[in-house]
Parts: sequence; structure tokens; C-alpha cells
Amino acid sequence: QNTIIEWVSKIAAEIKVVGLMNTQLAIKNNEVYVLEVNPRASRTVPFVSKARSIPIAKIASKVMVGDLLKD
Repeated sequence: QNTIIEWVSKIAAEIKVVGLMNTQLAIKNNEVYVLEVNPRASRTVPFVSKARSIPIAKIASKVMVGDLLKD
């Protein structure tokens, strides 16, 4: 998990993503492979939002226009 968090954070910083980013990874024999990265929301966002009762898309939209995440 730490490797995944580190890699995805570095990718997001490198491509200057602000807001949501869909990252697809594969793990085989304890090796992590990046399959795809899209700086956009995916179908997972509505599912996670509903499951966690957090308006992720709304929050991400505000961050994308300059609001701070902590606000």
C-alpha cells in the first residue's frame, strides 16, 4: 500500500493533477505495475461517494477551481 500511495502521489504531482485522478494498477509477484492514469473521475467515484456518504465529485470540483481541500 505504501508503494502504491507513493507512486500515485508522484504521478499526480508530475502531471499536475488538481482534483480527481483515476489510476489503474496491477500487482504480480509483489511488483506494482501502472496500467493507466487518467486525470478525471471514473465510475468508481459515485460508488465510493455513496458508500462513504462523502460528496467526492462536489469536493473535487471545488478544489479544481481553487478552493482548498481543508475548507
